[in-house]
Amino acid sequence: MRVLLIGETENEKIPQALRRDHILYDHIPMPGTEPLLCPEGLYDVAVLLTDSTGKAAAQQLAALLPALREDGMSVPLLIVAAHLSARDRILVLDAGADDVLTQPYLLGELLARIRALSRRSPVLQPRLLQAGDLSLDRGHCLLHGPKGEVRLSCKELQLIELFLLHTGQVLPRETLRQKVWGLDTESAYNAIEVYLSLVRRKLRTIGSAAQIHAERGVGYYIET
Repeated sequence: MRVLLIGETENEKIPQALRRDHILYDHIPMPGTEPLLCPEGLYDVAVLLTDSTGKAAAQQLAALLPALREDGMSVPLLIVAAHLSARDRILVLDAGADDVLTQPYLLGELLARIRALSRRSPVLQPRLLQAGDLSLDRGHCLLHGPKGEVRLSCKELQLIELFLLHTGQVLPRETLRQKVWGLDTESAYNAIEVYLSLVRRKLRTIGSAAQIHAERGVGYYIET
């Protein structure tokens, strides 16, 4: 899963909680006059963070949300605010938010709401993915093969997940960059080769016959 965090916040506990739950994220400031660029298919959920409170905050959000939708943001949108009354929450929901969470709240509840919103995707993916002699447990970041199992890092998990969801299909480098690295584009292209080498090594460790091949000038695919 990949989440887009929007807005300014001093609460570092939210990014930390996302990392602990193996949720990838990008963080951008609150949009101004320029349109918000949200690549289609890259994010599962957007979370708009604001430290503002009360009726003024609700009115500001109600004016912003339609503009976000007009800019092409089609993913479920969760608003996280310091405090909004019931009337304020109604205003924000009617303006285009999918859910609203206000303080006080538990980080576990925030993560649960993000997971719930991600399930609104038209195509729900199972926790276990299988192809050939491979079985990927996405919930525990474990890849199983004929000779055992190996734990995956977040980016290794995202890569092998993409390949198993598109077995035999060539995935362009740009697709890998967007899905795994998101807005972090500067180092992504060199990192792709590094992480593919790590994934190949782990496939050998668990004795899998699966191989990741390069289609020169196009991208990569897995053969199971």
